[in-house]
Amino acid sequence: MDAWTLELTVGDLLLDISILGALLLLGTVLRRQVRFFQRYMVPNSLIAGFMGLFLGSELFNVLPLDPERMGAYVYHLLAVTFIGIGLYPTSSRHTTGAVHLGFMQVSIMLIQGIVGVGIALAATWLVLPDLNPAMGLLLPLGFAMGPGIAYSVGQSWSAFGYEDGGNAGLSIAAIGFLVAYFLGMYLINGTRAHAADPALLDSGFLPATDRPVGSRLSFSGAAIEPLAVHVALVGGIYCLTYLLVSSLAVLLTLAGLSQEIPVLWSFHFILANLMAVGMRRLVLRGWAGDWIDEGMVRRMTGTFADYLITASIVGISLSVSWDFVAPILAISAGGTLATYLFLKLVVRRVFGAHVLERFIAMFAQMTGTISSGLALLRVTDPEYRTPVAEELVLASGMALGMGFPLLLAINMPFSLFDGSTPGFLILSGVLLVYLAVLLVCWNRFARTNPGTHTPE
Repeated sequence: MDAWTLELTVGDLLLDISILGALLLLGTVLRRQVRFFQRYMVPNSLIAGFMGLFLGSELFNVLPLDPERMGAYVYHLLAVTFIGIGLYPTSSRHTTGAVHLGFMQVSIMLIQGIVGVGIALAATWLVLPDLNPAMGLLLPLGFAMGPGIAYSVGQSWSAFGYEDGGNAGLSIAAIGFLVAYFLGMYLINGTRAHAADPALLDSGFLPATDRPVGSRLSFSGAAIEPLAVHVALVGGIYCLTYLLVSSLAVLLTLAGLSQEIPVLWSFHFILANLMAVGMRRLVLRGWAGDWIDEGMVRRMTGTFADYLITASIVGISLSVSWDFVAPILAISAGGTLATYLFLKLVVRRVFGAHVLERFIAMFAQMTGTISSGLALLRVTDPEYRTPVAEELVLASGMALGMGFPLLLAINMPFSLFDGSTPGFLILSGVLLVYLAVLLVCWNRFARTNPGTHTPE
């Protein structure tokens, strides 16, 4: 995996982190001063990323930001973000609404995969014979799962001859963010009578009189800085993840399955998350006592995510994206339309209350990230008085479990068919069958849990 073997100096690393931080500061200033960004609630990290893309080596070459290094940062930040998610205590309560949203999320992932492969195959057959149909598989990865997963999985396909998979994944994910915020806000403006006060679309700064407690100290500063303990915990889990994946890679080599090693490395974030969950239970309930602070973990995870989004935009190779701009735009447009139509069809049928909130939050999440969903939800539910915010968090955990077979199946055209066209056709059939089974299970659940249904 290139992200593990990429060589860079300590100076490169520190300079890159400093520049990304400066871009985040610039994005923060622009968000506060520019009404356009406030109106569409564009995150500071997204502003920073596009500023870095324009000022980086791909365009004006003002900042020494190398796309290959940015891609490596995205790969590693994905794992540490999932470690933070694993360390954060979650509720064991699964509401009916959360289960419905979980089914909805995985259904959209499957639909996006089918639509993406269909458009990519059509483009390959009709106009672009050099296009790799795997680009279509990057649609659910970039839209529904985020830039980190899109890059990690797409870059692993370079071992099978698709060298531009990682960059294409970042490009599609970037378009997904734009769809989530700009089209999402447009849809909200179309129902402005139901939306929150436009004045709530503020600059991103909290007033001095309304600043919640961000974290609590679980250690005495005389002994050790609590933040240092939490950072060390994340680093220790990442080291264990590296050792585990390296050991599994050795076992694959001994079993004659060395061609699967890139795929294994691309899923390191899942192993990191599982190890974090195990560590959380050990620390919270075992010998170490209750010293993980929820607020501290949340702040760290949010920081990792902001840097990940910024680096993912900066890491886009415009030369590669421009070569395939037409299919990338076509796949993204098809995914956007399919996501919109599916949600428009099912949300009102499933839910009898908070329909707008659930529709907007799901649309933004399934084209951007869960942060996008929560940000757009805030426009219609500024105090999070509805259960939708909690449902989104719970549903994401459920979707990760139900959607895991999709992550395994998505490599099938390469691992079983060497990237040939029949492999993508067979995969489309598999996704269709998976979608049908999922919808049947969802329908049975809905029949036994009718409380959220509207009258037929």
